[in-house]
Amino acid sequence: MADLQRHRGPDYQGIYTHPRNCVALSHARLSINDLAPQGNQPMSNEDGTLWLICNGEIYNHKSLRAELEKVGHQFKSHSDSEVILHLYEEHGEGLMDRLRGMFAFVLYDSRREIFLCARDRLGKKPFVYAENEWGFSAASEIPALKNLPGVDVAIDPAALGLYLLRNLRHVPDPWTLYRGLRRLNPGHAMIVRAGRIEKIWRYWRPDFAVRPVSNEELLSVFDETVALRKEADVEVGALLSGGVDSSAVVQAMVAQGAKGVRTYAMGRDKDDDELPRARQMAALLGVRHKEFYFHPERQHEQFLELLKIYGEPIMLLPLVFAYELCLNIRADGLKAVITGHGADELFYGYSGHNNQALISTLLPFLPDFLKPVLAAAALRIPETSRWREALLAASAPKGQVKTSLYRDEARRLWKFLFKDPKIASQADESIENWLGVWFEDSCPEAFIDESNVVGLMHENSHSVTIAGDLPAMAASVEVRAPFLDQELVQLAWRIAYQKKIRNWRNPTFNKWILKDALLGRVPDNLLFAPKRGFGFNISEDAVLRGPWKRQVDEAFDDLDVLDGVMNLDAVRTLKKQFDAGRGPVTPMLIAKLYAAIAALRLN
Repeated sequence: MADLQRHRGPDYQGIYTHPRNCVALSHARLSINDLAPQGNQPMSNEDGTLWLICNGEIYNHKSLRAELEKVGHQFKSHSDSEVILHLYEEHGEGLMDRLRGMFAFVLYDSRREIFLCARDRLGKKPFVYAENEWGFSAASEIPALKNLPGVDVAIDPAALGLYLLRNLRHVPDPWTLYRGLRRLNPGHAMIVRAGRIEKIWRYWRPDFAVRPVSNEELLSVFDETVALRKEADVEVGALLSGGVDSSAVVQAMVAQGAKGVRTYAMGRDKDDDELPRARQMAALLGVRHKEFYFHPERQHEQFLELLKIYGEPIMLLPLVFAYELCLNIRADGLKAVITGHGADELFYGYSGHNNQALISTLLPFLPDFLKPVLAAAALRIPETSRWREALLAASAPKGQVKTSLYRDEARRLWKFLFKDPKIASQADESIENWLGVWFEDSCPEAFIDESNVVGLMHENSHSVTIAGDLPAMAASVEVRAPFLDQELVQLAWRIAYQKKIRNWRNPTFNKWILKDALLGRVPDNLLFAPKRGFGFNISEDAVLRGPWKRQVDEAFDDLDVLDGVMNLDAVRTLKKQFDAGRGPVTPMLIAKLYAAIAALRLN
């Protein structure tokens, strides 16, 4: 298990086995804080009754250490992870409330003979686990668990079905593609006793109530999040695309006194029209900037490498670009970088947010008695029509908007794609179990806000939290994301959407409160430039019909890995429609099916 995850931490590998109990802990270390051997893991408390393995960074560890030392705790290292052990001694299972950072950890309490396991609030660090007759096991990545005794690696149809729906390009938490493996949800913890999960609970319950937020307050929290992520015992660089978010991060680093910051950008070639923005910002700030160029001939090979490491399908081409970039960063001598991940999801930077803002403005004027009428009307509209989706969203109760859209698509698509008719009948239950967890206590008032909480926590994980872990850790690089700091996320969720979308007709003014706050920090021509995503110029359609065509055709000619689960004739029909350029099939659905076939063959 340890060897399969060695790429995540090549600096040291440690193993602890309990002398009596059937407990073993292993950790592959990427040394960022406290490079001395005392910072190696697994690590214990003063008397050796507690043992810890932790993946991630606790950014407020210095203030926590000071508090703990005042009440008598003695530390063996300067590692940020060690505070978890002493917080447990003080606060027990409530220790996660004190942590500010990205983490997934297992803490073994030999006195109580339990594991306490937890994952950070946004799910920036992964946590996969299995529970069966052999006991309980957990890891950062699926391949470390798949070959353990008793693990059921049969395909989970509900997981595969969810992955194929709407905006998802990954299997959403808490599922994995395999029946016997699950993920701990973000913001959740569990207790394991005698090899069995005793309880799982949600420890993070954000506040969605809108309140006034000034530019000054926003910048104060943002600057603090950047300052926390600059701290390390190794050099910390930054990704600089020249967009608003990465430019704001690097500007804050330099303004806070960082010297000789190394920044990195990637393009198709030296003439990529995205690169001049990064060059402009780098020159303005005086940082040491490097450009790397993507190698198209390696694209498919690197895609397969990521699928093998991830252990299940994920379909997002920018992950391949990020992997190439991180390999170059590591070769340049760095193993920690700061990025702008998450700002678009929090402050509404995509063009699709404009329609959501318009709908959110109109919905309060819709009488309740019309909602059942709209819901019935939606079901009579063709499946491919955007009006069907709009009417379903308008008629759904608060906290159920995205749920209603996923249910509608699942009922149709699952019936067509899966052999077992029972799968389609389980769509409602599966989707409620998935999305229902986030609005148990409270829900944002506006449709756009509700939609984007789901977007950040679930739908866009492939491009936000997974993108910050999978391609980076595959290259032994740690990515730090100030915009995903829990305090900044909580603040952003309390800002009225009208402060983020200034004019729903004009996407130039999206992310308005952030851009307005950054006036004078980032040049106007960068603040108000058209939105360009990482890998913007490469579409799935072009890749599937171009450089990957041979591999894709071969995969759909031999669907044996899907046999027994999916209706293979239906899958072939979709591929024929795609090849002919007709029917409702989308390139993304074909791309996701191809990634599923490829992942299953590799794993």
